[in-house]
Amino acid sequence: MTILDLCAYLGLAAVGTATVNMLLGLLIALRYSPVRLWPHRHINIFRLHEWTAYFVLLLIVLHPAVLLLRASTHFAWTDVLLPIQSPVQPTINTVGAAGLYGLLIVIVTSIFRLRMARPVWKRLHLLVFPAFVLMFIHGMFADPLLSKGKVDLLDGGKVFVEICGAIALATWTARVRLRHHGFRPQS
Repeated sequence: MTILDLCAYLGLAAVGTATVNMLLGLLIALRYSPVRLWPHRHINIFRLHEWTAYFVLLLIVLHPAVLLLRASTHFAWTDVLLPIQSPVQPTINTVGAAGLYGLLIVIVTSIFRLRMARPVWKRLHLLVFPAFVLMFIHGMFADPLLSKGKVDLLDGGKVFVEICGAIALATWTARVRLRHHGFRPQS
């Protein structure tokens, strides 16, 4: 396994984990009860949502950081933190970095959510949606080989990102359609 393979796999793991995290967030927002509904067990969905968010953040940070271990890519710390002038794919890498910074705002404000007014926190938490859109754009159009070649949208990794994007879109649609009553029992 090369450094580029590791970088690609970390990115794919981040996309998959972010999709799972989004599904957990939907369940929380719609007041899903795993005790009342399936699997009829006490599962702390909020904790799962919280820890998957931290894991997504770790994967996203590691994803470009491993490029620092490969001398032939000529990536520096500044290219990882602010990739506007990165040696390869600066535009699409900047899109990915913007997604990371949006997610970072969501996670940091969530840590301090009990000290914030709920409407403010909720508005800031909605930044997760544009952050995920930016993450999916980066995942779709970044070349995992860091070449200047054309991206193959039918590559296995790209198909995985496309499937995760479709799941995210379905999740957002369900969230909008169920926003008033969610999974609460009908009276």
